[in-house]
Amino acid sequence: MYHILILEDEPEAAAALQAAIDRFAGETGERFDVTWLRSPIGMDEHQRYDLIFMDIDMPGMTGMEAAEELRERDRTTPLIFVTNLAAYAVHGYAVDALDFIVKPFTYGDFVLRMRRAMQA
Repeated sequence: MYHILILEDEPEAAAALQAAIDRFAGETGERFDVTWLRSPIGMDEHQRYDLIFMDIDMPGMTGMEAAEELRERDRTTPLIFVTNLAAYAVHGYAVDALDFIVKPFTYGDFVLRMRRAMQA
């Protein structure tokens, strides 16, 4: 079983990711335990995930700031930014992001990134 974290402040966007993960699980037979947090503030720094989907534009602490903190203690967990702020894509390389998904996304876009993350 893979443990996935969705860091997303918008319930509709989190639900779209959850639906895509559920569909992918049904198609591949993989099992996923998904945790959704609306904010990185107060995130349990001892919890480990196999994959993190993170919005960039969140109140209180941006996804980029959260990714910088994450990378201080965890350099290996694949991180995929899911954002409507495509201009931040270049900054994602500074935190070793695996990829980006631009909202709104299609299931095809999601599958390409998910397969890449599963290989990582």
